[in-house]
Amino acid sequence: MAVPPKDLLNPAYLASLNDFQLMSRVAVEGFMAGIHRSITHGSGMEFLQYRNYSQGEDLKYLDWKVLAKSDKLYTKVFQEETNMNCYIVLDTSASMHYQGSRAACSKHYYACMVAACIAKSASRQGDNVGLFAYSDHLSESVEIGGRLGQADRILQALTRLNPSGKAQHESMLQMFLHHFKTRGTVIYISDMLEGEAVLPKLLRNFRVNRSDCLAIQILDPDELDLPQNRVTRYLDSELEGEVTTYPETARVAYEEQMGAFLERLKNGLAQSQVDFLPLVTTDSLGVSLAKYFDHRSPR
Repeated sequence: MAVPPKDLLNPAYLASLNDFQLMSRVAVEGFMAGIHRSITHGSGMEFLQYRNYSQGEDLKYLDWKVLAKSDKLYTKVFQEETNMNCYIVLDTSASMHYQGSRAACSKHYYACMVAACIAKSASRQGDNVGLFAYSDHLSESVEIGGRLGQADRILQALTRLNPSGKAQHESMLQMFLHHFKTRGTVIYISDMLEGEAVLPKLLRNFRVNRSDCLAIQILDPDELDLPQNRVTRYLDSELEGEVTTYPETARVAYEEQMGAFLERLKNGLAQSQVDFLPLVTTDSLGVSLAKYFDHRSPR
């Protein structure tokens, strides 16, 4: 049975494929089929298509051979070729393991799907792409490159990841910074919990050599509003603490604190000139792909 185009980027459907290779291909092809790719006139660019000439357009883009044969005016349209370096940095700490009642997958699996789709997209565009995954240690590292099979190497690395440990943002991101030698875009993916004080400062370090950074925050819907309606035991997956409470009595205070955390994080990233994309695990993966292509466009 054919899947409706609008469902090709649904995380529930993509997670059900249980294969990063197939999932990323389906998602990226579905996304590309649903957008109008931007085009630019110019020489030394990739030929895209012909279209009817409009009065006032530069005559140098007319196809004179077609004019001579058919007596019709057609303009050559080219797509700008802008190869870049794409560094995907993924938080694989224990808190990313969480999956609530309304989500089809954990935060970790959703983050890996986002990473897989961006890696596949970058590879299709001819970009160099690499992966750096960490918690309290280096989980996986695929050096930046554009050689044949680079996206496959990243997808294979994603399948080996298992969220564990406490996120050591400072030491791990400083380690990665030493590998960040050339201009490009850093795609940072994490739940960023309790990181509002340190992450904006650390991610600002990647704003070197006119590079930029996109921070994608992945949260589960349950983390935003505590939907449980009976006494619940909440476990801290990284510090191994626990709290037992009736959510109804804690919900208002919790939502206020969560809102304040998100506001501090957003403001801190803005001050560090880091673009911010907050997502929950029920959001279409098309949102992250659209944001990635926005960063890939010439600025």
